[in-house]
Amino acid sequence: MNTNSYNRNLNVASITRASPYPLRELSCDNCVSLLAFHALGVTNFESHPAFKIIGKKIAERCKGLLLAAKMLGGVLRTKSNPDEWEDTLNNEIWDLPTVENDEVLPILKLSYVHLPSYLKRCFAYCAVFPKDYEIERDELVLLWIAGGFLDGQKANENILKLGRKHFDELVSRSFLQQSSIDASKFSMHDLLNDLAKSILGGTCFSSGGSQVASNEHDVSSLEKTRYASFIPSWYVTSKCLKPYQGMKALRSLILVRDGSSVDSFFISNKVLHDLLTNLKYLRVFSLCRCDIVEVPNCVGDLKHLRYLNFSYTNIERLPESIGALCKLQALILRGCQMLSQLPKCITKLVSLQFLDIRDTESLQEMPLGIGNLNNLIILSKFVVGLEKGSQLKELKNLPHLEGKLFISELQKVEKVIDAVDANLLRKLGLTNLSLHWGEHLGDLHNHECEAQVLDSLRPHTNLENLAILNYRGVIFPSWLDCTSYSKIVSLRLWDCPNVMSLSMIGQLPSLKELSLKGLHAIRMIGFEFYGGKRPFPSLTTLEFVEMLAWKDWSPYAGRPKEEVSFSCLKHLVVRGCPSLVGTLPCQLDRLTKLEIHSCPHLKNSTNDDCNKEILKSLINQTSLTILTIKNLAEFVCFDHGFMSHLIKLKELHIEGCDQLKYLWQDGNEMLNLTCLQELTIVSCPQFTSFVARETEIELSCNLENMKLINCTSLEKLPSKMYTLTYLYIVGCPKLIRPNISSYDPNNNNNPMSQLESSCTRKCDSLTFCPSAKGKLATLKTFVIRYCEGVESLEEITIDSLKHMEIYGCPNLRSLPQFLPRLSHLTELSINDCQIENFPPLPLTLSSLTLVRCPNIETITSITSCNNLTYLSERGALEIIDSLPLPIRYVFLMDCPKIKSLPEWRHLTSLQVLSIQRCQNIQCLPEGGLPPNLRSFRFLECENMKQPVREWGLPLLTSFKSLAIDGRSMGGEGEKVRFPSEEEDEEDAWSLLFPSSLTWLWISEIRNVERLSDGLRNHLSSLRYLLISNCPKLRDLPKDGLPPSLQQLLIWECGNVKDRCSKHTGDYWPLIQEIPYIKIDWELIQ
Repeated sequence: MNTNSYNRNLNVASITRASPYPLRELSCDNCVSLLAFHALGVTNFESHPAFKIIGKKIAERCKGLLLAAKMLGGVLRTKSNPDEWEDTLNNEIWDLPTVENDEVLPILKLSYVHLPSYLKRCFAYCAVFPKDYEIERDELVLLWIAGGFLDGQKANENILKLGRKHFDELVSRSFLQQSSIDASKFSMHDLLNDLAKSILGGTCFSSGGSQVASNEHDVSSLEKTRYASFIPSWYVTSKCLKPYQGMKALRSLILVRDGSSVDSFFISNKVLHDLLTNLKYLRVFSLCRCDIVEVPNCVGDLKHLRYLNFSYTNIERLPESIGALCKLQALILRGCQMLSQLPKCITKLVSLQFLDIRDTESLQEMPLGIGNLNNLIILSKFVVGLEKGSQLKELKNLPHLEGKLFISELQKVEKVIDAVDANLLRKLGLTNLSLHWGEHLGDLHNHECEAQVLDSLRPHTNLENLAILNYRGVIFPSWLDCTSYSKIVSLRLWDCPNVMSLSMIGQLPSLKELSLKGLHAIRMIGFEFYGGKRPFPSLTTLEFVEMLAWKDWSPYAGRPKEEVSFSCLKHLVVRGCPSLVGTLPCQLDRLTKLEIHSCPHLKNSTNDDCNKEILKSLINQTSLTILTIKNLAEFVCFDHGFMSHLIKLKELHIEGCDQLKYLWQDGNEMLNLTCLQELTIVSCPQFTSFVARETEIELSCNLENMKLINCTSLEKLPSKMYTLTYLYIVGCPKLIRPNISSYDPNNNNNPMSQLESSCTRKCDSLTFCPSAKGKLATLKTFVIRYCEGVESLEEITIDSLKHMEIYGCPNLRSLPQFLPRLSHLTELSINDCQIENFPPLPLTLSSLTLVRCPNIETITSITSCNNLTYLSERGALEIIDSLPLPIRYVFLMDCPKIKSLPEWRHLTSLQVLSIQRCQNIQCLPEGGLPPNLRSFRFLECENMKQPVREWGLPLLTSFKSLAIDGRSMGGEGEKVRFPSEEEDEEDAWSLLFPSSLTWLWISEIRNVERLSDGLRNHLSSLRYLLISNCPKLRDLPKDGLPPSLQQLLIWECGNVKDRCSKHTGDYWPLIQEIPYIKIDWELIQ
């Protein structure tokens, strides 16, 4: 649900052809309740009678608007007596004039007025972000710190904690709201974004993609800009950034993605250099997710820089000039996968407080002297070095570290004293610690030394999350079983193959998540693991993964009757433990998800029939909602009565059980699963049917989704699947048909009467639709692929169908005769079929795809499809009749029988036209191309006789994209030289192409030797240029390519490759500003 700009949502709805659902205003009672909640933390005013009357009056001012009630509640939270509430109601801001339908604006202004001054600055800064932009808390706090909006240092307060406090206060007042998709991110309501922009006024500027300064910003006023953002398109050119170069007093520049922008973008080193050399007073610069590999040296000239963000870029190193940034407080290099080292000069950044190097897999070591940065608060990662790198002991000089710390390459620690000197015990702020040993060098490694190092890396008891990874010692440290670590909530012990025991972990009182993986030497888990009575009082998730020697899991904490209850456990995973014997613990009263995977030799110590025993232990798990069983040997079927206790089971997934033959002994077992909604069976080659005895079976009354994949022995489906809405069947070659003995055509009681989506693939024995006979009144999507036995689809009736796909059914000779009666069908796709007879198409059809259907010569009814917008035809038709007026996209490929094209000058909606490998087309229709065509691809049509000059391309005012080759240029391919007469260069380009062109691909023009200056001057909007297979091409325009160009690709044009070499080629000065250049698949920049 989105309560942002309604007009913008209407635009989105119109584009996606969805029907908008306008949210109604809150009722008066709901508004009062919401106001009371945000102001007093209660749902009504009954417990606060002094505020009841005035509260209702204020709620009436909200006029049922959700945002208004939340914002006013945030204002009133800080006011403790009714008189202050009365003052709020009578504030003069209510009397300010507002535009129509903008009743919330006075409330937003009132909320802003009541903000403390320190929060006003922080809120207003958020104007720099585009609408709907989501940001993490600490990311925004660091920007506030760099901007000088926090005064914590004056009071000797931790500035990061102060910023987080301000952030949380803005959230509590509803100025910021948590993302509904990612709980770690926050955004600002559209109207609040507008308010923040109005507060900053002309000091804030934003533009996006290829836009330049908007009409709201006179170029001369840009010198006043202090805070700016830029929303990039794929390629950022100097033209895009020109307004920013004039912002001489700019303090903050953020290149930022919004909801509609690209995932990453390109900018050349020269363009970036030219930008930064003009911005001498920058305090904040962010180039997050820019696809750059190097940073210009001039970044070291930004003496006032406090915040520098190159996260998720492809940089391999930072320039040494960065050492001159003596005021830099935050350096963000998160996700820089190619970064192999940090510069030595980083140790000169004495003001540095935040160094984020998470997810930098290539980083080999920390520079020597990193311990000199004793103001560091956040150091997300420390890579231990050898002789030339930083050693572990340098952590001792970083007493203020807090939050997360990942220490890697611990195998390089040669002296235990270095671990002692690191002094993690004194780092009170660390809450998340990961200790990782890298690849070991054979027998040279000392396991005893490694154990001593780990024991010396004891953290403070404030720790909340701990991970020990790839440790090769024999025992875990003694401090791990210390009950003083009462705050640990998550513990990961991964790939520690030599550890032989787990002691006392069960006594960690707050532990919620425990993951044990790759502990190959562990043989037993029992009393030593639990550590005493009532272990794991808070544990909700428990994982055992790839523990190869683990044989026994004792459920007893002491004496035999003291069975461990795991009172809070909800999620249990046992995966890849091939030696495990015994049963699962029985007292798992809250278990909701269970996964048993790849335990092929799981056997009970007293009964060889292990699978019954392990599954019997689940009989009393009445809380279980998800059950996953994978690779369980000797599992033939569920025991009688097994399902009767799984009364809450919603999802059942069985995979890789080679001996599974059926699920139940009789059909009544399934009826016990009244909550089951999803059933999946994958790669069970012996699975023949759902029940052991031949009988009709009715699936669970709530089963909605069923997937059957690679069950090569399955022959039939259940006879009654009345509630099923989604059916997916793949790789079941023996499946013949559903059991339809109960079908009565007079009552229309189809066993799949609620089915909405059916997908069937590689079921060769099927002779007709797998969804049985009869009327499928609710079916909307029908897909059948590579079912060689299907001969007919006539036995079903599908009134509500919207999407139909038929692929690779060679014995299907005709489409069903009911096709014209499908009054809701919008998409029809037929591939690799021998269909001979094509009935009339339904009038509702909007998309038609035909691929390799050689027996279809023409579709006579296509002109009557007045909703058809998309047509794709490959290797089929011989004749194309006139197309319907709404058609927008036409793709023709591999159609050698087509000799002429339909008249389409009247097709004013046609925007995209692609014709490829249609060898017998000799000319375009007499009326010319459609007038509103935007994209035209005409390739490999060797018999084209009509010259390009007669195509009329310059007449197309909306034309943007063209792809042509020498073979399809009407005989000009061998002659054209683009152009041949120098004095006619400008006219020649204007005769060939419209000036509106932004995307051009020219290929296989064998004799072209040069591209003339007409290209630069006439195609001034060109962004993408691809030149391929032009072996004689040697000259580019002497004045360079169009300055608008964002991407240049040259393939197999050998004479020009060396001339475009980076820095050394004579054409490099002409192309160096192009953000993206690739020649013969080699990325130049």
